[in-house]
Amino acid sequence: MAVRAAGAVSLFEVDPDLIEHVDSRQAAIASSRALARVRTLRPGDGDPWSFIESPNRHLGLLVIDGLLTCNITLLGRTTMELIGGGDILRPWDDAAGPPSIPMTVGWTVHVPTRVALLDERLPERVAAWPAIATALVKRGVRRAQWLEHHLAILENPRVDVRLLLLFWQLADRWGTVGPEGVTVPLRLTHNTLGRLVRAQRPSVTASLHAMAARRIVDRRRDGTWLLRGDPSRQLQLLIDDCDRDATVLR
Repeated sequence: MAVRAAGAVSLFEVDPDLIEHVDSRQAAIASSRALARVRTLRPGDGDPWSFIESPNRHLGLLVIDGLLTCNITLLGRTTMELIGGGDILRPWDDAAGPPSIPMTVGWTVHVPTRVALLDERLPERVAAWPAIATALVKRGVRRAQWLEHHLAILENPRVDVRLLLLFWQLADRWGTVGPEGVTVPLRLTHNTLGRLVRAQRPSVTASLHAMAARRIVDRRRDGTWLLRGDPSRQLQLLIDDCDRDATVLR
């Protein structure tokens, strides 16, 4: 997998939310100081972080756009975490402190992904604006909260409900509202969705076909996903279908 240089950017131009609590009169000055080198990661398996020298000298990486997964394999089973625009990473910490039971951590770049290197000089350059440090810390906390939400999704016993809850979680993170519904701009395969909701691919495919027939979730021609209607109403439709099936079985 090739990694190419992509120059430098102002962090606050590519991610304005990081500076939303800075006085507008100071924002331009802060933006001129918060410069970061950018790299574009190309799709493929391997080590996307090989370009980083002396990693412990850096704060981390800010994902500007794109899509990656962090893949953790333990006892022959692999789980995934989706990483996208706005997330902050420290992937060089993956191997810190070997666990008692061995596991492996790998990364997959699914689409061209831009990351900004938050170097050791950044805190000094933006020290005059404490709100920026607060915003960066909040990003790390937010990633942990998304993982907590994902764990809660996995507690539901039904594959279709887990899928729908996952789609709405992704919509909350990266979705855009349009006249037809909410578009989730991620090209996720049935196999990847299965990993994310702990289900076999045939079960995922069957559930997606059923939800498409009910006009709940549709896959667009470009591989992205469209969610139609109100999420609470969609969940109720799935639950009502299950109740009717249970009644027939009785």
